[in-house]
Amino acid sequence: MQRVISTAVALALATPVFAQDDAISIGVAQSEKFGHYLTDAEGRPVYSFTADTRASPDQQAEISCSDEDCLEAWPLVATSGDPEAGEGSDAALLGSTNHGNQQIVTYNGWPLYHFASDAPGEEPQGYGLESFGGEWRLVAPSAQAMATDLPVGAKIYADACAQCHGPAGQGMASFPSVAGKNAHFIASRLGQYRAGETIGSNSALMMPVASALSDEDIANLAAFVSADFQ
Repeated sequence: MQRVISTAVALALATPVFAQDDAISIGVAQSEKFGHYLTDAEGRPVYSFTADTRASPDQQAEISCSDEDCLEAWPLVATSGDPEAGEGSDAALLGSTNHGNQQIVTYNGWPLYHFASDAPGEEPQGYGLESFGGEWRLVAPSAQAMATDLPVGAKIYADACAQCHGPAGQGMASFPSVAGKNAHFIASRLGQYRAGETIGSNSALMMPVASALSDEDIANLAAFVSADFQ
């Protein structure tokens, strides 16, 4: 269980959050548009924020969404104890960070948020929105699709994907087009193939390709595809 301490300035008053009387459980939902993404126990999607700083062995987590307007739109996900892994999420990636007088849930080192316009069990409305100095991303169960190296993603695509999906992602033969797919969907689907899940007739060919990719590879590849193949 990770435990990271935010270096954000502690707030004198309680930070707006989705409060929990007990330890929160983080599970997984799935949709055709977004693939697999994390939710709370009620089915409300959770997000990460690109303007935050992810915790690492050498870096403490930092929460940048701390003013009233940001927290009204994007409440932090709080817990009263160590967060629990629901079905499909990875307990090893769950943790928490102290922010003001609240314990905030993290996943793979990233602080988690809700979007005020989302409803439990419905399609996420906040994915890809840009506000308050960054972009809001859904969180994949196996990897955080927040890439910073698009050239690396381009090389991975050219080496491992272009032969089947086409040089511009347009699809070839039985391999579908990936043009217009968002980064979260691409990362989620590759994670499924890497885990050995059968998804369609090309699964036997996709599994070994995905199994050779690290979380970072998948994140960079997904970001490149969504950015370059509109």
